[in-house]
Amino acid sequence: MKKLFLILILFQLSCLSEERNVKAEAEKGYLDLRNHSFTEHAYIALNGEWKFFWNTPPSKIRETDSDFYLNLPNHWNGYKMPYGSLGGFGQASFRIKIKLNEKLSETMALTVHEQDTSYAIYVNGKYLGGSGIPGPNANEFVPQVKSTLVVLPETSDLTIDLYVANYVHRKGGIWNDIVLSTYTNAESRLTKRKINETMLSSVLAFVGLFFLVMYFYNRDGKHTMGIFLFSLAVFFRTISTGERIISEFYDFPYWFLLRLEYISWFWSAPLLYHYFYTLFPEDFSKKVGNFFYTLSFILSLGLLLPPVYFTETASIYPIAFVGNGVYIFVYLYRAYKKSRMESKLLLAGMLLVLVAATNDVLHAESYIHTMYVGPTSVVVFVFLQVITFGRIVRQNITKSLEFAHEQKQLSHSFSRFVPTEFLFHLGKADIRQVDLGDQVQKRMTILFADIRSFTEFSETLTPKENFDFLNSYLQRVGPIIRHNNGFIDKFIGDAVMALFPYDTNDAVKAAVEMQEAIRIYNGHRSNCGYIPIEVGIGIHTGNLTLGILGEHKRMEGTVISDAVNLASRIEGITKLFSSRIVISADTFIEASEGLGYHYRLLDRVAIKGKTESVFVVEVLDGYEPEKAARLVSTKDDYTLALDAFRREDFEEAIEGFSKLLDTNPDDSVSRLFLERCHEARTKPKMELGS
Repeated sequence: MKKLFLILILFQLSCLSEERNVKAEAEKGYLDLRNHSFTEHAYIALNGEWKFFWNTPPSKIRETDSDFYLNLPNHWNGYKMPYGSLGGFGQASFRIKIKLNEKLSETMALTVHEQDTSYAIYVNGKYLGGSGIPGPNANEFVPQVKSTLVVLPETSDLTIDLYVANYVHRKGGIWNDIVLSTYTNAESRLTKRKINETMLSSVLAFVGLFFLVMYFYNRDGKHTMGIFLFSLAVFFRTISTGERIISEFYDFPYWFLLRLEYISWFWSAPLLYHYFYTLFPEDFSKKVGNFFYTLSFILSLGLLLPPVYFTETASIYPIAFVGNGVYIFVYLYRAYKKSRMESKLLLAGMLLVLVAATNDVLHAESYIHTMYVGPTSVVVFVFLQVITFGRIVRQNITKSLEFAHEQKQLSHSFSRFVPTEFLFHLGKADIRQVDLGDQVQKRMTILFADIRSFTEFSETLTPKENFDFLNSYLQRVGPIIRHNNGFIDKFIGDAVMALFPYDTNDAVKAAVEMQEAIRIYNGHRSNCGYIPIEVGIGIHTGNLTLGILGEHKRMEGTVISDAVNLASRIEGITKLFSSRIVISADTFIEASEGLGYHYRLLDRVAIKGKTESVFVVEVLDGYEPEKAARLVSTKDDYTLALDAFRREDFEEAIEGFSKLLDTNPDDSVSRLFLERCHEARTKPKMELGS
């Protein structure tokens, strides 16, 4: 029995095993990491003094010598300002400047673990991601609690701004670690956390159902119903806290997740007490159990109120929560002294749960910064209950753990071939539900990206070098598509086809960011003596059919529609104009002006396979910042010259485009139109836009 208990403890430690954060202490909003080795210490928690700007979004920060500082991780509640102490509601920006080693070879990433409310991450003034929508007031604020991983720009000087807003929770600010690491380590760690929580939840669900079945076989064994209800409460708390794995299956609203977290917490303590009372009614007090039942019922009614009220119970209920555990431990000790059945094993398990619960309460209240270990300790505790039912049950649980782990790995492997987003829009929970002919009609934005002159370029490389190059390129643009709410439908040689199902703006932002990433990539290629690459991106918005194509022995997900063909043709137009990003008129009309990007009309262009020509628009932000600025400054002159061209006033158009080329010699679009003007003067008539 002692050996078995030791094995269970080792199981708990294996679930918790992950490389710990090394805490770096920032001073006055600055942190020098030039001498830090991310090989020896992979994860850096950015603790210490961050600059604190109350009621100030990052775009309005004005740094002075009298800036305020707040030690993170910490809530801003009670922070003393010149006009008094802060409450929980409000908005604030936290800023830290970091100096990295210029010779870092790996892409770095920032992981912001779950906070109490919404936040946005800005690096060097650029928005990279976040949770929910922080805003200056409750009307512009959307609460959400989740972890966020963002890829950092490849530079040694980083200015990180965390914009945090809270109008629903009792506490505001950053209470969890902000971790800097390589992107590979960050993604691996986040995946491991989700796998661990999935395993824990699977165990709790399996054991709970096992005891429920045992109850129906033996209605006199009321303790089996007690352990089932307790396992169910801890199961719901496990999937609604930490990485909130319930959100992997459905995007539940903030208010639902928060109430699920609290109600499972409120009832886990009295249900555990009830379980032990049914086991040892002679040693446990029924009055104490009724007291905790009543308290949990009253607190559950409080969940009908807005979160700002019921979250206040988090400062009261922990006392009752730990007190309940102390009562159980004392009464179990009585049972142990009387040599009750299995009381020794249960006493050891309850001690483990009590220590873990105390840790979780102190961690949740920010008195200590560790991690939640309660669910894991409960799994160990529940295992101890299973021991009383014999060897067969223990073997079944081991098989369940292995199956859950294999299913998680299998699901992860399949998701790399068939995007989970594809299945989601097809209305399927997982790939096992997919069948030939499944289809759905959607309106989406399609993005095609293709490397210019790749055929000639690839002929200079060996097959292995071709694969290495393409993988290096795709690893840079793929995450950008996902970070902008899109997903890659397929790779077509060197071309990428991506879908953006939610917002046209996502596709335009992704295209601009992809061009920025390619410029950085070309810098690396230049340093290594390789030739740079150019990528043309075409975007169109329209209706499409998303479904499963093939035959019963070989199927694949695909998208079929005229909109897809048109997006591909528009990408080809980038070669005609030597442009970086070209979008259709439909996409241009739906794109938001709030994006802050600059556009110019190209022409009505005949598309192969289309009876009518279509207007196409160029996104100027796809160029290098210097070239884009020059094109934007001459945009009005370009519009006048284009208008003259369309009116067939070629003399005026030639004069206009010539002046544009004097200012911007590398303006390939103006050069193309100038050539067309000269051709038009030598012909009686030409079809514009041919």
